[in-house]
Amino acid sequence: MRKIRRRFKKKFIIFVILIFLIILGCFGGYYLYKNHQEEIKIALEKELVSKIKSHYGDVVSISKDTELYELVNDKYESIGTISKDEVVSLEKIDINKDTKYFKIKDLGYYVKYQDLKVGGELVTRSDRYKKYLLFNENVVTKENTKLLRDGKVVYTINNSIDKPIVLKDDNGYYIEYLDELLFVSNEDVSNVYSANNTSEVSASSVAVTVYHFIFFEGDSSCNEAICHHESQIREHFNYLKTNNYFTMNTTELRLYLEGKLRAPKNSILVTIDDGARAEGFIPLLEEYQVNATLFLISGWYPKEKFKSEYMELASHTHNLHTPRVCPGGQGSPLKCLEKTKLVTDLQISRELLDGTEAFCFPFYEYNDYGISALQEAGFKMGFIGGGRKATPGVNLYKIPRLPLNRYTTLQQYISKIS
Repeated sequence: MRKIRRRFKKKFIIFVILIFLIILGCFGGYYLYKNHQEEIKIALEKELVSKIKSHYGDVVSISKDTELYELVNDKYESIGTISKDEVVSLEKIDINKDTKYFKIKDLGYYVKYQDLKVGGELVTRSDRYKKYLLFNENVVTKENTKLLRDGKVVYTINNSIDKPIVLKDDNGYYIEYLDELLFVSNEDVSNVYSANNTSEVSASSVAVTVYHFIFFEGDSSCNEAICHHESQIREHFNYLKTNNYFTMNTTELRLYLEGKLRAPKNSILVTIDDGARAEGFIPLLEEYQVNATLFLISGWYPKEKFKSEYMELASHTHNLHTPRVCPGGQGSPLKCLEKTKLVTDLQISRELLDGTEAFCFPFYEYNDYGISALQEAGFKMGFIGGGRKATPGVNLYKIPRLPLNRYTTLQQYISKIS
């Protein structure tokens, strides 16, 4: 009996130990399982954060046409779309596993991180349009409006937009949106209405001045009346800068003359003819931040000599700045040379000068025949002499200019351009 009891006790103890071991194993297994699951969770979160970070950069590209969001009451609501390949800069943020959106710097809108890829070249957009006077008219768009830059859709905005008109176009309007000048086509316009956007009065006319050759102290090789000493140019440019003149380019002048741009009261187009010595103007243009247009004889002078953000290049023919070809005056070839020769020369000049649409007649001589050649070659503007200012409604192929010479005093200059 005692043996039976001992055996039973022994078995019981073994059973208890087994049960303990099983329980211990279960708890240990559960602990190991939980610990393993936590490790997996941490690893997955690290992987997710790493993935999110891989889409972040100071500069990123939009990888596909994607939604734009604004943050309203802690919720991200879609306001439209931004187009593929747009390059934007992101605001700096602390990224964690819950980060789903990145904020676009300057725009103030958000995009999903998955729709971005790191890299791309951030382009600095021109803000020259800020010098234009607003029209006292607003344009109201339809919903789902497309906003374009250089003919390409940049944004599609779900809601109607109500903005002042900056520029007018035959096919629509330019407005400022997200600190950029963007185009709205007529088909996306609901209506246009009068508004009090500015009390400033637009220029009633614009002086287009003409320089030829610049020379510097100690240079006695330029003795013609159309040679200008550096000191004279400095006087003129200093006056323009001091009096806050808007120095236009030819496209801006054309839009102004067509009534599509409102130019500030103090506006001027500074032009230089031919190309000889013209590189000497560049340091002064850059010093005084004056924009000028060089009407270049493209077959005589290489355009590479005149690289400057302040120097626009337009055409003065390719190789037809030659006198005594046609009857009368100085005999400009534009008045009578065979039309195909004229058009060919003009098209070569346009192509070399990056498609310019502005032309200056040699010797200020023109006629209807020469104008027709200009039109066939694709020019939209022709500049002559005339000694008066350009006013809206003028014939765009007979835009008058004010010739200057070495004897033009500062007071005479001010009188001409004011």
